[in-house]
Amino acid sequence: MNPLENLYETIDALKPDGSVKLVYNRAAQQICVVKARSLQTAPLYRILREINSRYIPSIYRAVEFDGKLFIVEEYVSGRTLAEILNYEKNFGEEFAADIFRQVCECLIELHARRIIHRDLKPANIMLTKDGVIRLIDFGIARLVKDDSDTDTEFLGTRGYAPPEQYGFGQTDARSDIYSLGVTIQRLLGKNYGGWLKKILAKCTKLDPNNRYESAQNLLDDLDRRRWQQNLKQLKKAPAQNHDAPELDTCGKVNELVKNLEDLDAMIDSYLEVEDGNELQKRLLESGAWKVTEEFEKVVYSLTDEDFAEMRAALEEYPIENFDSDTE
Repeated sequence: MNPLENLYETIDALKPDGSVKLVYNRAAQQICVVKARSLQTAPLYRILREINSRYIPSIYRAVEFDGKLFIVEEYVSGRTLAEILNYEKNFGEEFAADIFRQVCECLIELHARRIIHRDLKPANIMLTKDGVIRLIDFGIARLVKDDSDTDTEFLGTRGYAPPEQYGFGQTDARSDIYSLGVTIQRLLGKNYGGWLKKILAKCTKLDPNNRYESAQNLLDDLDRRRWQQNLKQLKKAPAQNHDAPELDTCGKVNELVKNLEDLDAMIDSYLEVEDGNELQKRLLESGAWKVTEEFEKVVYSLTDEDFAEMRAALEEYPIENFDSDTE
């Protein structure tokens, strides 16, 4: 008798062949998932069990029985990206970029332990109600092999798996990067042409040598281009003070207001950067210095006549009458 049967009550079979079941742990009063795997995957699951990540379901135990390995793991409540795509034609750019970033962080954790997922696709990425992704189904994942030129098994999902996964080479971290690029492209739609386009093109190069070398390199480029895009949008944002009087110095005043708003937005973003993410901090600091220099140029360009006109304007339009959030 399978030793798990005394501990877990089967609720439902999640796969027709019974290899994946939804169960209830009577002692812990907890819903879990039990998966039957090959004994050859034992080294992989030993490593996965040691990983404490918000992006990977926790593995509670692994039991060998009757020539198989039975994995008991955390049940994740949420919807897969494939399920969400059934209701939405495609995702918004910022939403897709956030998912992009989270999966990158997950891959950094996996690849650091020499684990390749090999089946990244919308159906294997869950989204919880808190907006956090969970990478599921490590059924064909494996550890990196340094002594082989090609994969011995041709596995993966057609359309998402890279060429090397079908006998044209050896899979490594760049293989997951390819599948991630295809996945994000699927979320955005085939006609997407925004700021993520160049990143996706590099992710999905047929030759692995032309892709990002690692998930960390990909994440760094994603962050860099995202902040560049944010700065472009800030610079294009119209002045908010539409009720200001039409003075000769109005353009200069609007430019000063815009500089201050840009700096305020950058400071808010800087305070939200996670500890250790030095790249984002450096990008924001660089952008802040540039805006500060522009602010100083405008201040130094103000003449005595400009100041006189502003003083007169403030007397006629007291500062408390201005609302920077007015649309």
